[in-house]
Amino acid sequence: MSYLTTRKANCSWIEYTQSSAQTISSGTDITWNTKKTTGGDGVSIDSSTGIITLNSDRSYWIQGFITFDIPSEGDFKVEFQDSNGNSLTESDGNFPAYFHSEPDRSSSGRPFENNSQLCSLLVKQPSLQYKLVATTVPSNTTVHLSTHLFINFMLYKFNK
Repeated sequence: MSYLTTRKANCSWIEYTQSSAQTISSGTDITWNTKKTTGGDGVSIDSSTGIITLNSDRSYWIQGFITFDIPSEGDFKVEFQDSNGNSLTESDGNFPAYFHSEPDRSSSGRPFENNSQLCSLLVKQPSLQYKLVATTVPSNTTVHLSTHLFINFMLYKFNK
């Protein structure tokens, strides 16, 4: 039998959005410029570079909900990277979004429209800065306004 094994945690949410659609191609950093928060979060994002700075005494679950329109056939991959552009692995807490394009059989002739993907990053007491990067995507892909970056953070209080 264990005694006092449960950790208590205060959790809060942050939502970042874009004020206008963003046109991207492979290697483009996804940017955010509008923030809603429950307050006191210690999180910031550079609106021109998309670099996410987190408080090092907390743990985070970051979810990128990406809604996009691809103008031509091609694959789609969005992943979290460190601020220097180094890819992160699953053991780093990175879970990329992948989509393999298949031609649409509709009369529009377009591969697909208005699709969405979810990617996640889980980090405990981060020592790095992060960004969300479209690593594989056809040129002139549009990231829609319904794209969101949700950040849940936890400040742990350990039982004694």
